[in-house]
Amino acid sequence: MSTKNTILLIVKQNEGIDYNSLLNKFATSYSNINSARAALSRSLKDLTTFGFLSKKGNHFYILEKGEHEIYSEMKNKLVIGLNDLIKQKKPENDVDSIVSRLQIMIERGRTDNGLLKTSKSSLDFSISNLESVEQNLKKKIKHLDYISGILIEQINSLKELDFNDSFTKPLNNNSAKILVSLFSEKELTVECQNEKTLISLAARFNSKSKNNSFQLARSDLKKLLIYIEKNNYLPLGSIAVFSSTIKAEFLKPNITLSGPFSEVKKFKK
Repeated sequence: MSTKNTILLIVKQNEGIDYNSLLNKFATSYSNINSARAALSRSLKDLTTFGFLSKKGNHFYILEKGEHEIYSEMKNKLVIGLNDLIKQKKPENDVDSIVSRLQIMIERGRTDNGLLKTSKSSLDFSISNLESVEQNLKKKIKHLDYISGILIEQINSLKELDFNDSFTKPLNNNSAKILVSLFSEKELTVECQNEKTLISLAARFNSKSKNNSFQLARSDLKKLLIYIEKNNYLPLGSIAVFSSTIKAEFLKPNITLSGPFSEVKKFKK
């Protein structure tokens, strides 16, 4: 809603509102009171000059032109929007928007008889149409429940067949301990895209770097994990540890393990 119509609506719903009360209601959409005050002052000047509002002392009242402006916008945004949503081939697919617009129209209509009257005369659909949408929505929910059940069965089948999975958790002493137990091969590959970090890590573990990686003895994996956890300056997003079946990627403060479901499942504990 435009600034102009926001002010008109506030005045319409609070006929004879004083400036400070109007400012308090208007300021909720602004980050600070000074910005709200400046915008309100400019708009009030225009609205009174062009006959949308009248001012008596420190109080504001909406005029016929202002009411017409509000009804026009409400009709465009609520009624016409609802009409378009209900007219489409499968309105139940946009049920969130329908429910949201209906709620706004009902709530505002209860406090604004003019808006209620305009809405009643401008809707191109009936309550029966909405009931039809609700019935189609029930059918869709039933179908989605059915599909959801099938998907659960398929997920379980993929788990049984040990398809790949991944899981992320904080890098700490407990997750490091589990990770070490999962890497069973005697020698692992550490990959690092940052050349300085690669050379530094390779030298630290008495290894030679080649093609953005170096070999690491499994016995040194816990030391590497502790080193990564304690050193905040490392570009952890570019560090990964591989075996022939699993991969651990580091992005502080987390670690992500990827590999067969049966292995990742152990890491989730």
